[in-house]
Amino acid sequence: MQPKQTRNGITFTLLSILYPLYLFTTKDPDSVSTTSLGLALFLPIVGTIFALNIPEPKMKWTLAAINLVIFILFLYYTLALR
Repeated sequence: MQPKQTRNGITFTLLSILYPLYLFTTKDPDSVSTTSLGLALFLPIVGTIFALNIPEPKMKWTLAAINLVIFILFLYYTLALR
């Protein structure tokens, strides 16, 4: 069984990928609320925090980099929408 830190890091990384992907592919860009955009930006930040708590260095930096790339991508997308 995986340690709790690893499980939390992977879970929030998947959430930070799947929620914005669902949000921006299923809804019209004009109908996306500000709260949904904020949550889409908040999840990668939380995912980065949880990823930095993982004990294995290779997985720690990989998940942190994935979350930061997702954050930058959806920050650009959010700014383009508003």
